[in-house]
Amino acid sequence: MARFSDLPEELVVEILAYLPADSLMRFKCVQKSWYSLIAKPKFVVKQLCNQIYNKSGLLLKCRLFNDCGNEESILSFLSFDKNTEMLHSEDHVYAVDEVIHFPFYKDRLLYPFFGHCHGIVCISLRYVKVILCNSATREFRELPVSCFHPSPGSEEVVCLPLGFGFGYDPKTNDYKVIRILYFIDNPGCESPIKVEMYALSTDSWRKVNINLFAAGICFLQRLESLYFNRAFYWMAWGDFHESDSFILSFDISDETFKKIAGPSSTLNARKDSRELIVLNESLAFVLHDASAVQSLMEIWIMDEVGVKAKWKKLLTIEGNSRLQKPLVFWKSDELVMEDKTGKFCRYNLRTGEIKDLPVRRRLRKYSAVNYLSSLVSVRAGNKLDLGNHSLT
Repeated sequence: MARFSDLPEELVVEILAYLPADSLMRFKCVQKSWYSLIAKPKFVVKQLCNQIYNKSGLLLKCRLFNDCGNEESILSFLSFDKNTEMLHSEDHVYAVDEVIHFPFYKDRLLYPFFGHCHGIVCISLRYVKVILCNSATREFRELPVSCFHPSPGSEEVVCLPLGFGFGYDPKTNDYKVIRILYFIDNPGCESPIKVEMYALSTDSWRKVNINLFAAGICFLQRLESLYFNRAFYWMAWGDFHESDSFILSFDISDETFKKIAGPSSTLNARKDSRELIVLNESLAFVLHDASAVQSLMEIWIMDEVGVKAKWKKLLTIEGNSRLQKPLVFWKSDELVMEDKTGKFCRYNLRTGEIKDLPVRRRLRKYSAVNYLSSLVSVRAGNKLDLGNHSLT
């Protein structure tokens, strides 16, 4: 019987490139040739392409109480077994809860989850320190201090985080973080809102010259953005009025902001009941009216991209009082949601069927993204040459 080591090298590469990164990290210890192969940039890109094509993972980040009664942040990885679904009528979803411990902090801090791209997660500690981590490779990187950080001896200026974003710039083959800050009581400042951009290749922040305050942008719905097709998206407002809402986008390559009008819906959805998510490679706008007797939810798809975007209503979910908050689309036809009891479930858009997800009951402050397991490094100076691959 032929051994695995007897297979041609080209076939070994093809087989290994379909495996998740955590398995490949263990296989680096099998033999020196595998260690060398898995570390090569071309193999990293090949494995990343396969993971993006399969799109079978989901990552949930939230807080709960551990066995000692302390509150801590949990990352829950959900994987979908496609082969099992092909053999049986039921599909199978597996969940693994993992507590992330940062090597530079002894205490367990609560940390917001601000973005994910190509297996790298962007996290902020107390909204000041920003961390990039690849949990599969166990790599962590603490980013430098803000370029707006006061110099030694100067007067301390109070600022609040207004928005975050993390994504991949295909023009420069670089991973970037955007941070929008609101400065309080800063005399002589032209605009209280300032923007800065971090690039992994240079391991540094720099200012983005734009006056968001003059453009009538004052508030964002939440800190984290939706990254899709080379741009970050936030729900934004010019003031406290519901009617003054719009979508704020930022192109990661051109470094330009745009205000995009949302769909013309008559649904009475509060600001915190409007969500931007990605559905089948399109930007989707979800409105939920939880106050309605029958519970109404509308899903709109952006039909034409641009400042004067055109929206098309995809469907209306009506009469299901269990569904509470949409989180992310999964497997092209399922909407992952939190229900009114705090549990996570998935709603099939075609059949209307609801299935529970195997995740522990959550405490609060949760978020979800489509997740893939990659070998992409967060080392400073790293630039991933994707060639002709479109992996944004």
